[in-house]
Amino acid sequence: MPNIAFLTSAELASLTADDRLALAPLEARGARVVPAVWSDETVAWERFDLVIIRSPWDWHVDPARFAARLDSIERRARVENRGAAAWLDKRYLARLGESGVRVVPTEVVASRGELAAKVVKYNEPLVLKPATAAGGAHTVRFGPDDDAGPTLDAILARGDVGLLQPFVPEVERDGEWSLLFYGGAFSHALLKRPKRGEFRVQEEFGGSVEPKGAPREMIDAASRALEVAGGGFLYARVDGIVVPRFGGFCVTELEVVEPEIFLRVHPEAPERFAEAVMKRLRE
Repeated sequence: MPNIAFLTSAELASLTADDRLALAPLEARGARVVPAVWSDETVAWERFDLVIIRSPWDWHVDPARFAARLDSIERRARVENRGAAAWLDKRYLARLGESGVRVVPTEVVASRGELAAKVVKYNEPLVLKPATAAGGAHTVRFGPDDDAGPTLDAILARGDVGLLQPFVPEVERDGEWSLLFYGGAFSHALLKRPKRGEFRVQEEFGGSVEPKGAPREMIDAASRALEVAGGGFLYARVDGIVVPRFGGFCVTELEVVEPEIFLRVHPEAPERFAEAVMKRLRE
């Protein structure tokens, strides 16, 4: 009987309701699954056949500590997704863009001077966000005449840098897509919509989620992004927005560390995820 740990945070020590949907299908396949809090110094990681990063959603409070802990766990157990710490910093969007993946244009800003120069360059509504954050924290939309300096100051004070992107109004009108992949195979898609007057689609900001059939070209674009990123992910969520002025579906996030994997959105998703886990154990 393989022992599997779902890596989580102290706040979610009994896992999210969505992740708990995977427990029964895995146990039906002969696996024993337990939550394991990443910051708990007493966990004997070597006793697990597989550690699956699921909901350590407090990692951004101290990203250096979390990355160091992942390194420590990976020396003692098999971790999926492996090498995940490299994908915590969203500067990867620029790298994906340079490799031919269509992304919303993304630039790094590390000072108020850089921010001011880029605001003049774009002369349009922009979005500023941290490179290492989660859940839409410290993310603002602002116009050419607005002062985003205080937000950047708060980001820099955390030892982070800012990411600057053109604001795409399509997110308000059409929403943001999420495409789920388990074991490299496309499973299902959903559409996240912000509430009226909001541009952030996260549920904590009032956003909603609905299952939605993704067109083939969108699935192919998401698959291509994963290939460029190196592939081999046990799970992945590719988020994106259809922006005609940028050529179509643009990747906004490549979530391969601790994404919500929306098992609740598709009736077959828990079984698909469980099968991908068991296949990975057999490899």
